[in-house]
Amino acid sequence: ELLKQAAKQVQDPDNSSQTIYEAWAGSSNNPMIGRLGGGGSDYAAFVQHIGVPSVDMSFGKGYPVYHSMYDDFIWMKKFGDPLFHRHVAVASVWGLVALQLADEELLPFNYLSYANELQRSAEELKGEVLDKGINLIPVFKSIEELRKAATKINTQRKAIEENKDWASTRRKDPWKVRELNDRLMMAERAFTDRDGLF
Repeated sequence: ELLKQAAKQVQDPDNSSQTIYEAWAGSSNNPMIGRLGGGGSDYAAFVQHIGVPSVDMSFGKGYPVYHSMYDDFIWMKKFGDPLFHRHVAVASVWGLVALQLADEELLPFNYLSYANELQRSAEELKGEVLDKGINLIPVFKSIEELRKAATKINTQRKAIEENKDWASTRRKDPWKVRELNDRLMMAERAFTDRDGLF
């Protein structure tokens, strides 16, 4: 949701009549954000080892000179993004995300979408292992527990935000805000394994 909100505020560098979000969504009203997987990229240490929410953003799917001797400023200036409009757009999205993370009293994380994504992935896995005698009931139970915890924390967050006396609640009970933020921040870290990736 945080990325979607930022993308709705930045003009598409390739079409000034729409935002990045509108270009991204196209005909779909709900563009998907894929989960970061694998261990072969710069974000792997953050996601897989220390559990820090991360993102890998880019324009388009192909970058023909990636990690070649032509992957440099000259190629980008001549061919890739001569006026650096895409660079400005991505930097704008990053900046808006950073500002929201820095300025929001309560962290803008929603783990309900995480539970929904895990549910979809588990359903796909179920079809693949159905005839192999693998029991996925514990996986589905864990996903349901995550869904309940995410719903509960969203309810608590909403109650704090809708409190008419929100400003005085922050002053009188700053630990309530801190405790909720700590739980949101530590959620990703709970998915890591002390032994790391094998």
